[in-house]
This record gives sequence, C-alpha cells and structure tokens, in this order.
Amino acid sequence: MPNASLARMLRASRWTFVLGLLATAVALGLYFRAGLFEFCTFDDPSYVSMNQQVLSKFTWSSVVAAFSPHQVMYWHPMTTLSFMLDGQFFHLWAGGYHLTNVLWHTANVALFFLLVLWLTGNRFAAVFAALLLAAHPAHVEAIAWISARKDVLSTFFGLASILLYIRWARKPGAALALGMYAAYALSLMAKPMFVTMAGLLLLLDYWPLGRLAALEPTGEARLLPDARHLVACLREKVLFLALGLFSTFMTLSSHADTQDKLDPSWGLKIANAFAAIAKYLGLLVWPSHQAMLYPFPDAVPLVQSLGGAVLVLAVTVLCLWQARRRAYLLVGWLWFLCALTPVIMPPKVGLHVALADRWTYVPFLGLYLAICGLAAELLGRIERPVARAAAAIALVALPLVPLSIAQQRQLSTWATPASVYEQDLRVTKGSYLVMSNYGVMKQSEGDLAAAERYFLEALRYSPDFAICRLNLGALRIEQGRDAEALDLLWPAMLRLEKEHQAYDSYRALALLLTRGGKLKEAQGFYALAIREQPKRAEAYVEWGGLARRLGDLSQAREFFDKGGEAPNAFRAKVSLDSLKALLSQP
Repeated sequence: MPNASLARMLRASRWTFVLGLLATAVALGLYFRAGLFEFCTFDDPSYVSMNQQVLSKFTWSSVVAAFSPHQVMYWHPMTTLSFMLDGQFFHLWAGGYHLTNVLWHTANVALFFLLVLWLTGNRFAAVFAALLLAAHPAHVEAIAWISARKDVLSTFFGLASILLYIRWARKPGAALALGMYAAYALSLMAKPMFVTMAGLLLLLDYWPLGRLAALEPTGEARLLPDARHLVACLREKVLFLALGLFSTFMTLSSHADTQDKLDPSWGLKIANAFAAIAKYLGLLVWPSHQAMLYPFPDAVPLVQSLGGAVLVLAVTVLCLWQARRRAYLLVGWLWFLCALTPVIMPPKVGLHVALADRWTYVPFLGLYLAICGLAAELLGRIERPVARAAAAIALVALPLVPLSIAQQRQLSTWATPASVYEQDLRVTKGSYLVMSNYGVMKQSEGDLAAAERYFLEALRYSPDFAICRLNLGALRIEQGRDAEALDLLWPAMLRLEKEHQAYDSYRALALLLTRGGKLKEAQGFYALAIREQPKRAEAYVEWGGLARRLGDLSQAREFFDKGGEAPNAFRAKVSLDSLKALLSQP
C-alpha cells in the first residue's frame, strides 16, 4: 500500500507539472510574436527609447538614481531598473523589451496556476484559471505595451508575496515573513497596484485558510467571521498597510504633472466608477472595441451608472447567498472589487481615463478564481471518468478558443505606433492625445494635410492642450506660415515652462527665428532648451549648425560657458511682441 500511495502521488505531481507547463506554453505561444513589434510613441520614449538613464551604462550611480522620486510619471524604481537591465542587452531593439514583458507575463501565469492550486486543491481549476490569464484579450495592453511593464512586474512580486503568505499562515516562520514583506515591497516599487494587499490577504484568511474562525465543522463557511480572530488577523497586516500607505504617498507626491487638466467632480467620478465596473465585466465576457486610451466622459448616462450599481449589488447579494457553500465565489468577487479600488476612482495624478485594459490584470484574477472554482465543482459531479475528461476539455475549449482568436486580433493592433493610434481612433471619440500624436506621425510621413486635420480636431476637444498647439505651430513653420506659428508657439511655451516641459517649444521658436534670419535670438532659445534638458542632443546639433552659418563659434561658446546666466538674461527681455516686431523686420 505505501508503494501504491507513493506512485499515485508521483503521478499526481507529474500531471500537475504538465498542466502548469501547458499554461505557460500557451502564454508564450500567444505572445511570442510581440518580439517583432516596435516601440509605441506614447510613453515608450519617456520610459525607454529616449531615456538616457535606461540606455546608458548600468552603474552603481544609475541604480541609486533609479530610486530617486523624480522619475518618469511616478516612483517605480523596480520598473526603471528592469528597463535599465534590458537596455544593456537590447539598447534600441524594441523586440527585446517586448519579449521581456512576455516572459514576466509567462511567469505570472505559472505563479497564478500555483496560487489557484493551493487555494482550491483542484488541478482543473488551476490550469483553467491560468489559461484564462494567459489568453484573455483584456491583458494584451499590459503585455504588448513596453511602458506597461509596471503591471506584469508588480503582479509577479505581488503573487509571490501572496504565495509566501499562504505558506506562512499555515506554518509561521521568520524567513517566510521576511520573504513575503520583501516581495510585497518589490511589487509596490514596480507599481502601486497592490496597495490593497491587506484586504486581499484578509479575504484568503476567510477562505480557504479559515483563519477568521469562519468555517463550520462541516467545512462550510460562516457568513460572519469571529471578531477576535478578525482583529488578530488585522493586527498581523499592519506592516502591509504601512507599506501600502507609503507607496501611495510616494505616488501622489512624485507623480509628474501632465497636459490633462481635467478635474472631474466626485459625482462624475462615482458615476463613472459604476459604469466602468459594468464595462470591465463586459470586457471579461467578450472583449471588443479595445483601445489604449478611453477618454474620461463629460457626463455618464444615468442608465450606465445606475445599471453598474445595480449589477454590483446583485452580484454581491448572489455571492453572499452562496457564501456558506461556495465561499470562493464571494472571495473571487470581492478580490475583483478590492484590487480595482486603487484605479476605479484614482486621484489627480495624471491623465484621467474612464477605464484601462491594463488595470484588469490583477482584479480579473479574482474573477478567474470564482469562475474556475465553479467549473471545477460542476465537473466533479460527473462520475464517469471518460465523460468527465470530455466535459473538462469542452469547458476549457469553449471560452479559450474564441478568446485566443480575439487576443491575436487585439495583439496585432500593437505591432506599430500607427496601428495603436488607428485602433484608438476607430473605437473611441474625443481622444485628443491620440489625435495629436497621430498628427505628429502623419507630419513625419510628409502628409501635412492629415497632420493638420488631426491637430485641429484635437484642439477642438481640448483647446488649451499646449503640446498640440506646439505640434501645430511646428507644422505651420513647415508650411511657411510663420506668423501663425508664432501665435501658437508662444502661448504653448508659456504653459509648458510652468511644467518644465518647454524644451521642444524653445527649439521650435529657435527654428522660426533662424528662418527669419534672427540668428542671435535663435541662439538664446537654444540656450534655454539646453538648460532645461542638458542631456538631450537635438538642441546641441541644431545650435551647432546655426553657429556654422554665423561663421563664428565664439558666441555659441559664450552661451555655453555662462551656463544659466545668459538664458535667464535673454528670457527676461524677450516677449511675444518683441519677437513679432523682430520677425517683421526685413
């Protein structure tokens, strides 16, 4: 008998390994062609392709700099370090960064397989849930967008922390405790998506760990936990709460300002939150009309917000009704809501959007757990092994085949910068950032008429959008409409100076003055550009060409040698009226 039991255990372990390997192989197979994709021109230049910290040599000082709070967008040193490490091998080969994202996603599929296996003890539930994570089109953005490395990296360390917590909860130990806290800290330093980790772990304390004394002797869950055990479990999670609060503080205090000046009211935020939850659930069931940016609405129809609220209430009541017999449904649903909390009504720390595909990466894990737990329970009621195996294949194939086809279709939209923007323009309305960026792309291709059309359309939706005014001003220079260009560039520069993002507007004004033969004043704007961005090369190159035209490099050297003094003196005496007067002179 002992030998027979050992043989059964070995067979079970072998099958577990094979199923886990299958899920990771599917993830790799579905995303491997991302290695042929290009950089996206939205955020990827700031994060990687024009980020000198990422592209320079990996040194101790650059590692220390990665932990500075003054990083791109907000504080995420682990993501920065990950890009820096990639930069040593791939430099400007976008495919390498894409493949690294794919590998992190594949690792997450493996960890999620293990997590569901530990929670349910059911191999079918584990592999089904892992395959959903591997193939669902909602996650394409988090993997195919290089800048979304934050999501897959944060999830890897977050899942690792949860797995270590489960081991610690069943058999406490100092090494396990240190590991789970360290993994959680690394997750937060990649992206603060797991700031609600304490709540997620409390759900697992309820089921399946039973640490809240909420299990009947029969194994069924009580609806309400024991108060003393609840307090004890909350006390255990003080450090998780503290780390989450620290990460939140770092995010709010270090997030760079953006061109998005939208500041919706709380009423509009709440209405959009309920509407967004309904849309996320629709995305789970059948993803369509996916985009990189979903513009925040000016108003939310009552039917959408009220419908979302009713849906949340109905699903919650259903899960509570089933909690005694099927606690995994309640835990999975509350995981979804808890994990969505940091992004469902985010504070003003950047671009306001109605929702985002990449934000489903962690919340959907709870829904996958609930769905696959229920599927495993239904499958367990089939007694005949052959019929059970056939039903298992059907249960997996029925959603996975169409989802994989949709995933491949959505993945194709991320192949080039143009395909990303064109997908957004097809399925959304009023995305002025996308219109402006697509206009820049059309201008670089020589299609000035299309570029002008997209710039004007973007400004129709956001008249104060300084970057688009700058882009349209540069287009006017190329069209030879210098007076119009100056009227666009000057207010754009004033707006961007306040945010320390006026580098390109300085260069555009320098080019405008050079075309008008006002070379000395053009040098002043190049000096301003270099003072703001001393590590970028464009202003140096353009200024060098200007100096050659002057035939005397001494003036340029003088500006360089004086550093900030000359730009400050120059900026103090220049104005829009003075430039207009200057350009009107023959």
